[in-house]
Amino acid sequence: MKYSKTDLLQLKDYHLVIDENITFANEISKQFPRIRKINDMHVKADGIYDPGSQQLSIHFELKGSVIVGCDITFEDVLVPIETEADEIFTFDKKEEDINILKVDGEVVELLPTVLQLILIEIPIKVVKSGKIDYPKGDGWEVISEETYQKQKEKRIDPRLVKLKELIPQDE
Repeated sequence: MKYSKTDLLQLKDYHLVIDENITFANEISKQFPRIRKINDMHVKADGIYDPGSQQLSIHFELKGSVIVGCDITFEDVLVPIETEADEIFTFDKKEEDINILKVDGEVVELLPTVLQLILIEIPIKVVKSGKIDYPKGDGWEVISEETYQKQKEKRIDPRLVKLKELIPQDE
């Protein structure tokens, strides 16, 4: 998914169409430890190159899935990805608009942008659906928020226990 300025100038009506499946290497988890695997991602892109302004405008559509670890149990969780985005690339080194991505050299590489769009779609917190076996250890355990709230309601503040002794009890 690399295109030089010459490649873009040779396109009919300067129109770029991409419709392909992309496979990411397993080494992606070394760069992004939260991601265990990116399954094949189907990428559709429709772009127009404007030779006058030296800008390439592309509309991306991504569809696929990513495997990440559950934030509680560390088990694999499949997260579906389906997103659309519009990006503008420029070969003009003087461009100052921060919303336009500058191309280094004479070749625009779209794969890093596709990876960024995937990363944006991964939720901050991923929890496996269904019944969860919370991890336990010697003297500790992970509990659900609901269980914590119930325990908190039952517990008496130790600072108030002495006050309870001062209240006369009806016998």
